[in-house]
Amino acid sequence: MAKISKKTPGTLPSVEIDNLNQFIFEGLEDTGIFSEPEPITHIPNIDMFSTPAEVVVEVELPGVRKQDIEISIYKNNLTIRALKFECFEEDKINYVCMERSFGRLFRTMEIPFPVDTEKIKAVYKNGLLTISIPRIEDKRRETKRVPIESI
Repeated sequence: MAKISKKTPGTLPSVEIDNLNQFIFEGLEDTGIFSEPEPITHIPNIDMFSTPAEVVVEVELPGVRKQDIEISIYKNNLTIRALKFECFEEDKINYVCMERSFGRLFRTMEIPFPVDTEKIKAVYKNGLLTISIPRIEDKRRETKRVPIESI
């Protein structure tokens, strides 16, 4: 059973919410995670698998030029942004059927293992972006005995 305090809540320091939101927004902007919202028209399909040596992410980006792809990693989140342009420039085209998508592509995923972000590699070939990130040993899972010093 949870214990509930019977004390009346004290007064908290007053902080203007607008200033707090602005502070948080600016902090996230500095990290590169949060920038101006962009209209996203497509979320690419991915496959992620791991071997004992690395984590591999394969992203389908058919029709996207290599120079229009941006890959970033922050903590354990991998983000892929890309731009896919329409290949038709004539205004007099009447589509009978158009199923392909064009515009901004965005996908972010969490990497479930500790990885070495300094040695990340990306290769783009035939519409498939392959990102390889070497795994590192997670030392947090090991039990370590801490000696106690006497003063």
